[in-house]
Amino acid sequence: MSKTDLTALKQAADGLLLPSESEEPIEVIAWGGAAGRLTDREVLRLAGHKPGDRVEATDLDDIFRDAVAGDDAEKFRKLIRTLKDTLDDIRVYRVGEVEKDVYIVGKAKGGGWAGLKSKVVET
Repeated sequence: MSKTDLTALKQAADGLLLPSESEEPIEVIAWGGAAGRLTDREVLRLAGHKPGDRVEATDLDDIFRDAVAGDDAEKFRKLIRTLKDTLDDIRVYRVGEVEKDVYIVGKAKGGGWAGLKSKVVET
């Protein structure tokens, strides 16, 4: 991922909290190896989870549904635009049971997987 794209993602995510039962900060991530499709197994490996951990795929609209209706709606819309401008084939993964790690990842224009990481609590 280019330094410019990484900076754009960091600036767009700065200060935002992902809405859930516990609002958590959003961090930028960059993983190498963008060959082929990103599978559940590969997400677990790249993120350092155990091979048998529960993975649930969703999409940008679902993960940001509450965010684009809240107080920081315009900031979240800018974040979504930045994701779409800097990444291809964006996918969203939730890993875990109640406390879930959320990965919003896509192919970086300069190679590798990159995107955002946060946590949600869903009871």
